[in-house]
Amino acid sequence: MKTKPKTVRDIVESYLRDNGFDGLCEPDTECGCGLDELAPCGGIIQDCSPAYRIRRPDGDPEGDDPFYTSDFDHRPTEEEVQKYW
Repeated sequence: MKTKPKTVRDIVESYLRDNGFDGLCEPDTECGCGLDELAPCGGIIQDCSPAYRIRRPDGDPEGDDPFYTSDFDHRPTEEEVQKYW
């Protein structure tokens, strides 16, 4: 049986994982974070949205500076990511 999340952070992280998201982003500022370092800003901001990690046009999404976006309502394909940029 699953253990109940104990904090808002735990609840948000569980929701993101259970629904296939890679992290959070704040669309107006392009701030984003992954599940491995959720909310390094010190807290989950009310304007953050569930996000997918996508490849930057000049790099690898696993690199030092991945990009997170909430502009898709599904995990984008490589073709959609290329059109995005």
